[in-house]
Amino acid sequence: MRIGIIGAGVAAVGLLDALACADGAPDTLTVFEGSAALWRGRAYQRDVPAVRVNAPPALMSARASDRAHFQDWLAQRPDALRFLDPGLGQPIVPRAMYGEYLEQSARASIDRLRRDGWQVSVVNERVSGLAQEHPVVLRTEGGVTYPVDRVVLCVGSGRPRDQYGLTGATGYVDEPYPLARTLPEVDPGARVAVIGSGLTAVDIAAALTENGHRGPITLLSRSGILPFVQQRPRPLSPRHLTPAAALDLAAGGAVEFAEVVALLRAELADLGEDFDEFAAELRATGSENPVLRLHRQLADVDSPKLGRRLLTMAIRTVGPILWPALTEADRVMLRTGHYRTISSLSSPMVPHNAAILLRLLDSGQVRLRTGLTAITADGAGFTMTGESVWTADIVINAVNPPAYVTPQDTESLMARLLDSGTAEFAPTGGLLAEPRTRALRAGAWHVLGNLAADSMFIATNPPGLAAEAAQLAEHLTKEPGLPEFSGARPVSI
Repeated sequence: MRIGIIGAGVAAVGLLDALACADGAPDTLTVFEGSAALWRGRAYQRDVPAVRVNAPPALMSARASDRAHFQDWLAQRPDALRFLDPGLGQPIVPRAMYGEYLEQSARASIDRLRRDGWQVSVVNERVSGLAQEHPVVLRTEGGVTYPVDRVVLCVGSGRPRDQYGLTGATGYVDEPYPLARTLPEVDPGARVAVIGSGLTAVDIAAALTENGHRGPITLLSRSGILPFVQQRPRPLSPRHLTPAAALDLAAGGAVEFAEVVALLRAELADLGEDFDEFAAELRATGSENPVLRLHRQLADVDSPKLGRRLLTMAIRTVGPILWPALTEADRVMLRTGHYRTISSLSSPMVPHNAAILLRLLDSGQVRLRTGLTAITADGAGFTMTGESVWTADIVINAVNPPAYVTPQDTESLMARLLDSGTAEFAPTGGLLAEPRTRALRAGAWHVLGNLAADSMFIATNPPGLAAEAAQLAEHLTKEPGLPEFSGARPVSI
């Protein structure tokens, strides 16, 4: 069987590792990637040390069967100790170092597959379309065709979108990564405006100041919500808000969000923590002064209360199971009314970066402006309109697209798949996929990660991608027949 993998980021690394670990007959495998960031994806390119990963090592493994895989790799790197985060008590290394881990993992997997008899090729070109649909023949941008029996989409979420029509304007940076390439072009005294107030915006502010930037930095946001601050890990043993309980709920049909809240309420009661107090803190995310909130959360990094840690874990472990089972009204409510709260909880910033941001906010070098409605460019710079009007010399786009949005480089291929009926979007976004095999409507096609409808609206983390990859690898190596598509259903990770 000939397998084609489109995209060579974290999802592809997890799939290669899972295929190498699986006990299956040798096949032919071709990986397609048009960018220079092979195996690293957009997030883990070679970059400045100020750009750190967003989670402790235990939450960054690319191997589903070994949660300590990255930890063990890091233990062989004495230089990792330079990046100890005092708040977490663990090293939070530069993303470029994690990229090295991904590269080495991919190469080790390819070496093992080849030793086991697989024919593995890596094509440094994008797949731009199809030369044939049945059976599948992929066509690259260079016009070369590749016949395959199975195709796996591992394309991620793509680059930021230009929401304000600024492309081509002098001083506008649409794609900030790698910051090692974009930030040296910024004059140290320039007035910089960053569109967004999430993790990418925090990366930019930290990297600018590490580069010696002296000018003012403004984070522009409609909501003014900053990421939550990650707390020091503590052992968690949930009894109610668990994958098993989520599967039981989903097996009964449509799930009301109130049923999920009841599980969280029971969990907090077992911990002796007040649910109403915890819920009030979450509801205040968009109304509390963000700087005061940052002060308080940074002081609570080692708090003995477990509620926020529990909910952050549940979003990643229980969320993918319950998301496709929730009523449509509840999915719309969560995505439109609580998007920033959920994304800020699920991807909190590490204390190291939170402390840098707080220092910059307290000093006045960084300001957070809310209510952004428009940005216009002229020869003299940029004018921003929100609750007031202000100007900047440089504008950097830090708004990442939702997880289920088709990446720009894949749009032509995706249009072909949708037009032919090979793929189908769910009403709430993302491609419908059979959960265990990740198969699209045409069983020869599979999807891993953010583009799938059951991936919620937040980016899938490395362990989640590895778990999906392990299930798919089991199917590809043990079940040679094409899967029968049955739509998106709950799946345990």
